[in-house]
Amino acid sequence: MGCRGPVSRPVKAAANSGAGHPPQPNRGRTDGWLPALEGLRAVAVLGVLLHHVSFLSGLTHSYGRAGGVLSRLDVGMAVFFALSGFLLYRPFARAAIQAQPQPPVRTYLWHRALRILPGYWAMAAVALTWLNIDYLRSLWDWAIPLLLVHIYEPLRLPVGMEQTWSLATESVFYLALPLIATLGRRMGGRTPLARARRQLTLGIALVLVGLAWNVFAHGPDSPLPQMSWLWLPAFLDWFGIGVMLAVLASWPPSTTSSPFLPHLGSDGSDRGEQDLWSGRPRGLRVLTFAPGTSWLIAGALLWIASTPIAGPRGLEPATPVESITEHVLFLLITWCVIAPLVGRGSGGVPRALLLQPLVRFLGRISYGIFLWHILAIEACFRLLGFTRMHSSFWALLTVTLALTIPAAAASYYLIERPTQQLRRLLERRASDRRARASSAVPVETPALQATTAGPAEQPALATRLVLSANPPGPQHEGGDRQEEQGRREHAE
Repeated sequence: MGCRGPVSRPVKAAANSGAGHPPQPNRGRTDGWLPALEGLRAVAVLGVLLHHVSFLSGLTHSYGRAGGVLSRLDVGMAVFFALSGFLLYRPFARAAIQAQPQPPVRTYLWHRALRILPGYWAMAAVALTWLNIDYLRSLWDWAIPLLLVHIYEPLRLPVGMEQTWSLATESVFYLALPLIATLGRRMGGRTPLARARRQLTLGIALVLVGLAWNVFAHGPDSPLPQMSWLWLPAFLDWFGIGVMLAVLASWPPSTTSSPFLPHLGSDGSDRGEQDLWSGRPRGLRVLTFAPGTSWLIAGALLWIASTPIAGPRGLEPATPVESITEHVLFLLITWCVIAPLVGRGSGGVPRALLLQPLVRFLGRISYGIFLWHILAIEACFRLLGFTRMHSSFWALLTVTLALTIPAAAASYYLIERPTQQLRRLLERRASDRRARASSAVPVETPALQATTAGPAEQPALATRLVLSANPPGPQHEGGDRQEEQGRREHAE
């Protein structure tokens, strides 16, 4: 089954320097979390769910165009991969461009493990004991899916967990990201602009490597096993466009040069005071300043992908050209969907839709929807009398949503959010202990205290400022400011 699934601190807004025009707020990038991306998660995960329901109900194989479009909604996986690249690489990109210390790798990996594994293990426990217990004959049979290594030789995708191959791929990206960031820092650059350009070059290189791997892996004489299509190199281009957008969102402000068109803005038009998003060529600017147009382009590309040019709809083998065509179309769709939401523009209609409370709620529990929806479909077949490949699409979709959303909400509120809250509590206590230890200064005499208080307290003050500038906040919960910080941890 073609199972596909997944699973903000930008520069300041540029001022509008035109005479007589007041500065415009930069709604496209805030000082932290980008709320529209949470809504985009809902769109992506519902696309994946619709893709699977369409296939397993049999609608994908119908002759109507609706089946063709639904068969390509696994483009949601590309959106998830690019979002991961954007959200996870942005702190590394910002640190490299501003010549600041790199985020601690151990902390980053610990956060990733706590974000992904508890919910995944809860779902895996149900799927393995309910649907796969007869095939688990050894401890290693259990360990393979639990350790997310089930996409390697031999390929083992447990029943009810087929979509989690993408988690195995993404977990390797988590491990590789610090190495990618280190490579980006070593590319150097004397100025923030030079460092930003080299960081952008790194993102472009990832895209090219991913495309080259796909051409090689799908070639008729490729020595790679077919499962290599599921390995990280096959999706480096999708992660790479997220990395590129992370660099662009971290671009040093008040620069006059655009990497797309050097020296744009040096023509006396006062655009030199604006950041990269304003300094784009007109054809690229439309993606951020006309988000509706950008999404219409994405829709047109999805329509093209639904035709035979992108290969068969189901499990029939595609030719190398068809496979590459679909892959590139998904890459372009993903760029057109995400770029307007992280750029300088207001986001227009797409952002307004993504900020609706129901959409944001579904985005908040999107990880649980991704984890549990295949099990919900299996429950329809095994317990509720639905017939695989010969069921009503709308009936199967309705029951699947009715089972999946409560399970996803339970996963979020009972597993995911408590885990993040416990992590933040432990980190807050640890940071408080470090702050108290660093501020403890031995006092020998009042005179000595008066002469040494300034120099001795400065490091402690600096420590406290650093800690408060990057609080151990979450990234995915709630509606108030504290919970908005929580949602940042989920997105990362």
